Amino acid sequence: MKWKLLIALLIMVLMTAGCAEKSPESGSSSAVQASGIGDTQEISGSEAGVNIESVVFSRTGALLTLKDETEISEIRINSGDSQIASFDVEKTEAQAFVAFDWDPETLYRIEVITGSGASSTLEVYAPEKPTLKEEYTIELEDVTPGPIEKTSTNIDGVTKFSPDSSYLAIGTHGGSLKLIEIATGEEVWEKQLVQGIADARIADIEFSEDGKHLFVGEDSPDAYLYCFDLNGTEIWKFGAGEDLGSDLKYMPAMKKIKLDSEGNIYVAASRACGYIGSKYKYLGRVYSFDSEGNLRWKFPESELMDSGVTWIDATPDGKYAVFGTTCFTKADKWKDGTVHVLNGNNGEEDWSYKIPPVEPFFDYSAIWYSTQITPDGERLITMTSDGRAFLFNNSRIIETGTPEIAWQQNISTPIVVSGVPIYGSANYAYIVNDTLIFSIGSTFSKDKNNDAPFEHPSGNSLFAYDYDGNLLWKWRLDGYAGECARNDRYLVIPIAQNLVTEDRSVHGVYVFDVSKSGGASSRLSQIYNTEGITVAADVSSDGRYIAALEAPTRLEDGTVLGEYKVHILT
Repeated sequence: MKWKLLIALLIMVLMTAGCAEKSPESGSSSAVQASGIGDTQEISGSEAGVNIESVVFSRTGALLTLKDETEISEIRINSGDSQIASFDVEKTEAQAFVAFDWDPETLYRIEVITGSGASSTLEVYAPEKPTLKEEYTIELEDVTPGPIEKTSTNIDGVTKFSPDSSYLAIGTHGGSLKLIEIATGEEVWEKQLVQGIADARIADIEFSEDGKHLFVGEDSPDAYLYCFDLNGTEIWKFGAGEDLGSDLKYMPAMKKIKLDSEGNIYVAASRACGYIGSKYKYLGRVYSFDSEGNLRWKFPESELMDSGVTWIDATPDGKYAVFGTTCFTKADKWKDGTVHVLNGNNGEEDWSYKIPPVEPFFDYSAIWYSTQITPDGERLITMTSDGRAFLFNNSRIIETGTPEIAWQQNISTPIVVSGVPIYGSANYAYIVNDTLIFSIGSTFSKDKNNDAPFEHPSGNSLFAYDYDGNLLWKWRLDGYAGECARNDRYLVIPIAQNLVTEDRSVHGVYVFDVSKSGGASSRLSQIYNTEGITVAADVSSDGRYIAALEAPTRLEDGTVLGEYKVHILT
C-alpha cells in the first residue's frame, strides 16, 4: 500500500509542475527575464493577439520580431503604472522598432494592438547593456587583401550616414561610390569615380547639413573634390592634382573634408612624394569653397607647404579653421609638427605653434589626424605621432597674441625595452561634449632594424581627459583603432589588427556611451566582432544604426580572413 501511495503522490507532483509550466500561455501576458548583457530575448509563449518571437533592446529602443506579418495599429510601452511611449504604426510588418530611452534591468510592459483591435501584452526585463543586431550586409567589390603584418597596406574604405539617417554613402578601396537606402538596404545609385589606377580610392565623404548634397574626396592623380546631389548628379568638382603634382606612385589626395553651418567647405589636400635624397618630402595645401563650388581661399595663397596636411577641423560658425602638419623628416620652410589656426572667412593665419620633437628619439614631429577645435572656438587639441597630447587655449592666444601650450600629456612617448626604443603611435583626437579623447595606435620601434619586442603600455588604447588635463578614464582596445565615428552620445570605434600580439579575435566595432558615468567598462556599451579587420565605421545621427566596414586581410600562410563588405547594425 505504501508504494501505491508514493506513486499517487508522484503523479500529483508531476501534474502540478505541468500546470505551472503552462500557466504563462493561459493568460494574455507573460514576463521574460533577461538572462545576460545585451541578450535577444526569445519569447516561447503564444499571445492572444500577436505571437512575438523576440525582443532586442538596442541603444535607442527595442526591436520586436513577430512570428508572422501582422497588421499593427499601435504599440504601447509601459513601466509600472506609467506609459513611457506610444507609437502609431498602421502597417503590416513582421518587425517593429520602437524608439524610447530604457533603463537597464527594468521591467517593461509592451502592448501590441492589431488592426482588428486585438491586444496582446508582453512583459520583458531590459538587459544590463544593449545588443548589436545585424540587419543586413552590403557586399563590395573584389579586392586583393594586403598582409596583416602592416596596417599601411590594409584595404580601406569610407562610410557616412546622411543627417536624417535615411541614407548611407560608401566609398571603396577601388574608387566606387555607392548610396544606400537604409530602410531597405537597396542601392540608390553607384558611380565608379576612379578606374584602372592601382591604389586610387575614395579618401573622405561628407553630407551637407541639409542632406541634399554629398561631398567626396579622391586619393587619385586628379585628387578631385566632388559635389553630388542625392540623385547622383555631379554639381561641381575641383582637382588639387594640378597644384600638388602627381605620378602613379605618389598621388595627391583630398584627405579630409569639413563643413560649417553655412555650407562652406574646408579641405586638407596632401601628397607624399617619398624620399628625395635623405629627406622624405610632403606637399600640402588647405582649400575653402562655398556651397556652389567657388574657391573662397587657399592656404598658403601663393605656394605649397613642404609638409603634409592630412586633417582639418572648423568651428560651426566658420570663424576658425585648424590643422597640423606632418612629415617623416624635418621640413625646411613649413615646419613639421606645427599647429595652424586660420581665420575661416579669409584663410589668413591667426597663429601657429611648432611643437618640438622628442629628442634623442626623433628629430622631427608629426601631426596626423588629431587637430580639433571646440565648437565655441575656445580650445584646441592635437597629438604628435610620438605619443604626446596637447591642449591650447585658443581664445587666450587670440587675446594675448602669444601662442603657448596650456597642458601636455606624455601618453605613449618612447621607452627603451631590451635596448630597443618603442612608442605607441598617436593617431586620432576627438572632442565629445566636454570630454577629450585621444586614440593611441600600434606600437613601433624607432630602430627600423628591430620589431617592437612587445606592446607599449599605452599602445592600442583610448585616454579620456577633461579640459584641465585630468584623466577621466582609459580603455585597452587590443587592436588598431581607425577613425572613430561619433554623435552627441556615442563613440564608435573600428578595430583592425594588433601588430604585436597578433590576436585576431579583437577585430570588430566597439561602441562607447560617453554619457554614462564611471570608468571605461561602464561606458563600453556594445561590441560586434568581425572575422576580417574593421577599417571604418559610422553611427547615424539618431543613434539607431551603425555601419561597420569589414576588409579582408592575408595571413603569413596565405589564408585570407574576412570579406569586403559593410555590416548594417542596429
